[in-house]
Amino acid sequence: MRKTWPVESESQLPIKYQAVEDGIGTGNLSEAFRRLYYHLYTNSKASRAERIIEDLSLLLLLKLAVEANGGAQTISRYRNGSGRANELLIPLLRRTYPGLVDANQRFSIGDEALRNALRDLDAINLSTAPAHVLGEAFQALMGPRLRGDKGQFFTPRSLVKAMVEIVAPQPKESMLDPACGTGGFLMETHAYQMRYGKPEGRLVGIDKDHDLFRLSSALLQLTTRGRGKVLNCNSLDLGQWGEISGEGNDSLFDVILTNPPFGARIGLSDTRLLQDFALGHQWVLKEGMTEWNQTGALLSTQDPQILFLELCVRKLKLGGRLGIVLPEGIFGNKGDAYIWDWLRGQGKVFALLDCPRTTFQPGTDTKTNVLFFEKGTPGKARLPHVKDSVRIAVALHCGHDRRGRTNLSNGTPHPDDFSEAAKAFNDSKSGDTYWRTVKLRVGDYMVPRYYAEEKPVTVQEAELTCQAKTATLGELVATNVLAISKGHEVGSDAYGTGEVPFVRTSDISNFEISTDPTKSVAQEIYEQFAAQQVLKPGDVLIVVDGRYRIGSTAMLTETNYRCVVQSHLKIISVLRPDVLDPFELLFALNLPSVRLRIRDLVFVQSTLGTLGKRLWELRIPILHGDGPWRERIDRFRNVLRERDRQLSDLKAISGTDYEL
Repeated sequence: MRKTWPVESESQLPIKYQAVEDGIGTGNLSEAFRRLYYHLYTNSKASRAERIIEDLSLLLLLKLAVEANGGAQTISRYRNGSGRANELLIPLLRRTYPGLVDANQRFSIGDEALRNALRDLDAINLSTAPAHVLGEAFQALMGPRLRGDKGQFFTPRSLVKAMVEIVAPQPKESMLDPACGTGGFLMETHAYQMRYGKPEGRLVGIDKDHDLFRLSSALLQLTTRGRGKVLNCNSLDLGQWGEISGEGNDSLFDVILTNPPFGARIGLSDTRLLQDFALGHQWVLKEGMTEWNQTGALLSTQDPQILFLELCVRKLKLGGRLGIVLPEGIFGNKGDAYIWDWLRGQGKVFALLDCPRTTFQPGTDTKTNVLFFEKGTPGKARLPHVKDSVRIAVALHCGHDRRGRTNLSNGTPHPDDFSEAAKAFNDSKSGDTYWRTVKLRVGDYMVPRYYAEEKPVTVQEAELTCQAKTATLGELVATNVLAISKGHEVGSDAYGTGEVPFVRTSDISNFEISTDPTKSVAQEIYEQFAAQQVLKPGDVLIVVDGRYRIGSTAMLTETNYRCVVQSHLKIISVLRPDVLDPFELLFALNLPSVRLRIRDLVFVQSTLGTLGKRLWELRIPILHGDGPWRERIDRFRNVLRERDRQLSDLKAISGTDYEL
């Protein structure tokens, strides 16, 4: 768990070090780096976080340099008060890491603060720490600076390992990460190749952030004994690729693994760069046609992750494999179908891995998935009706919670589906546990979990529903058993203007509606929407848009049906209670397998999810009449009715609420 330390007390906190089985505890080293940062912040002349981070990265390089190549006497002399950092330490860094520290590099932090920081670093032996631990610790420190404006979010090691194992880079194969950060994919690839022979292929990373370039270069040098190479340039500027040795096929790679920066807020608008990419142009779907066509017109801006996808495909050799982390919006937005049309013309998507929303938390709430691709003959025609066989897996757990905690409250580790899925990918015996082969068509959704239709059912649920028929909500609408309508927005100016509840997503919990009186609206506003919503007791509300409450349900009763429903909810009205009554519907919508299927049908754009028309695809059991479910549903009905009666009594007793 990341803590926010009070700045005033940071300089007084001692740095602790603890050894664990694989070297250094990530949490302890992260905490040490964080405390060191705040020590520098409160005791130095530098005020900008970027400058302090830059100096801290230099300090870590210095520590690595001394441990790996000597120079302890110089450090000792400086720590004891002799000389200045820019006269003693910078030359030492330049000798150890030529190309990483230029002649104009200077520490911005005062000498006294630097001396104290070096004394604190004595407690840590960086050269014996596993590289991934160093990378993760530095990432924990870099995260807050990078979050948002640069769209860089570091990939959890469990996902890095899984992607490497699925792509399986062989010892002789070359590998590239064009947005390498601290070098996690590079170092994990090297470790994987070492297990299967002597690595011979090139190992190249690129990052335009100079601090990350400097750190990943040092870590890669330490880990691979000089095999790996990191460049400090903009990968999307194709004119800068001359720095990578080789011409023609020699400049291409067997394997590319990456997690590129993503986000619309950092879209690329430089026409000089956009014109070099097919996906930097506008694409059109002509009327009556099924294939997208590239036009000569450039887009005004393009998200960087889309350009990185094209870059990676272009830098692969024929038969080369790509593993890339992408925001889910690309997989679920039909307006992005041109991307998949272009991609299918370059080769084959051979696997899709659905990542839980917690994967990149607490850094970002953006939902991501992983695309695995094999390059074929560029430009090969693909018929739109030809189905692609793709292996999909859905990870529900990623080894940590949304706050970054890796242990449950009882001390046991958080489940990690990434590692299990990676093990199963090439295991014929256990592969079906995590992976299934599905057929995708051009123009279809590409969200992996959308195709995971067969949901696990508990023994209890199976016994309860074994005799029930099933139907989708769309089928029930088509046969006039149900009607589904939408809510509306009243505008914030209407809040607090009356006593009619305005039911929002946050008001739906435990099958009931608990409205906020400060959001209630006036009678005339209610009358404006009443004719459109036509609410009545027994109508079921379901959240279909938002962040975390999608799928939550509640039933309107005689005591609360006079309200206005927000647009983020759908209103499901039962038209044929002789086929399915409201309580049976509400019960079915909350069965574990149905709730899990609702999760599959929710697509996330950035951080906001939506069910959209996919709600009509939701299949539920019809639990009507006699059956194993009868007693449970009758009890469910009686509990809800009694609770509504008691809540009504309590409201009458409590009287009027007064706002402070």
